[in-house]
Amino acid sequence: MRNYTPYENGMQDFLAESHPIRTNLPELHDLYSVIESMHDNVVIVNREGIISWVSSCFERTYDIPRQEIVGRTTYDMESEGLFCPSVASLVLQGKQTVTVVEDNQLGGRNIVTGVPIYDKAGEVEWVISYTVDSRYFLKLNNEYEKLNTALDGEQILLSPDPSSWGVVAISPAMQRVLEYVSKVALVDTNVLITGESGVGKNVISRLIHKQSDRSNGPLMEINCAGIPANLLESELFGYEAGAFTGASRQGKVGRIELANGGTLVLDEIGELPLELQAKLLQVIQEKKLTKLGGTKAINVDFRLIAATNQDLRSLVDKKLFRSDLFFRLNVLHLNIPPLRERTEDIVPLANNVLEEANGKYATNKYFSPEVIDALQMYSWPGNVRELRNVVERLVIISEQLIISEDDLPSHIQDGAFLERENQLPLKHALQELEKKLVSRAFKKHKTTVATAKALGISQPSAARKITKYCR
Repeated sequence: MRNYTPYENGMQDFLAESHPIRTNLPELHDLYSVIESMHDNVVIVNREGIISWVSSCFERTYDIPRQEIVGRTTYDMESEGLFCPSVASLVLQGKQTVTVVEDNQLGGRNIVTGVPIYDKAGEVEWVISYTVDSRYFLKLNNEYEKLNTALDGEQILLSPDPSSWGVVAISPAMQRVLEYVSKVALVDTNVLITGESGVGKNVISRLIHKQSDRSNGPLMEINCAGIPANLLESELFGYEAGAFTGASRQGKVGRIELANGGTLVLDEIGELPLELQAKLLQVIQEKKLTKLGGTKAINVDFRLIAATNQDLRSLVDKKLFRSDLFFRLNVLHLNIPPLRERTEDIVPLANNVLEEANGKYATNKYFSPEVIDALQMYSWPGNVRELRNVVERLVIISEQLIISEDDLPSHIQDGAFLERENQLPLKHALQELEKKLVSRAFKKHKTTVATAKALGISQPSAARKITKYCR
């Protein structure tokens, strides 16, 4: 006859008391083998909260041997921070099935369900809890978000060589932008794209080029704010050999000439110096340019797309931008809304960047539900550019497979929190703030004494608040 280990005896006791008909050895062995083959943790707790049996997966998840767990109470484990909250204690209190998101001592998070087993009197005799690996849950959630994106909205992903870039348009505002882009791309007219810094003006300009009849021609981009004024003219118009001191002996072809047959994108057009504005206007009108130091006019054929985060009309009024050039540029005007006005796009955008970053850094990380909520609540003053930077940073710095709210930069945590609490009455908002501060301090300092010191309150007050909010 096979000898049982102490862990199996806990299972045997449970079956003997709850289901006497199943106490024969072969069936018990089969059930034990089935549970041990699962990837989820299974824990059996009796009515006193004493842990009677745990599966081997428990050791991997919590990094503690089974023999140090069996025989102790779930309340002790919770108070020591092995896991919090204890789903078994909640089941024993409420006498019903409970599912919670549990924090463990390794900094991970688990989704745990506790199921009560009743005796003949209707009292809870045993609690069986099982832990679902939250990686699979979050992966399923992310796949669900992507599916919704594909079904409910329009997602355009273009990957020209050598760089890849994309546009996500789930929100009505961005869908209108893409509808306008599809119309603008069909005509060979100057386009002015406006919007805050980081909204993706350069991405939209590339999309216009890609969908136009000039898509097989060159796409030349230049940031007017990124090149010193004394060099910008030679970059745009080129120069002949020996045109000035230090000039190349072979001369140089300018960006405008290189855009011949394709599209020229002038980003930050509001930074273009006034003297160059006059030369650019002449090129637009005559479709001819003359290099620096040259005398021969060169025919050029290009489509111009200008982009800016400034109010060009205001610059015209201040005599900082030529009105005739403004009207030449502003034939077709496309404004891209900031990310805070198209919140439906935030999660799909974040998921796209997360997927890119996972590929780039050979990881397989996921957002926790709390992170997704925080990303949606934050106002994103830096728009898509800021979101991309934040998500990539999260993939790099997060130590766990699941990216948690604690991994977020503090200003995003606080900004999301304040936005959420603005929707609550003052009393509830203050309570939520207290809960956040206490939970954060206890998670960091582990003990009631250290938590009390960090919060500047007495140890008994800290203990009461920890019991209220963290257990």
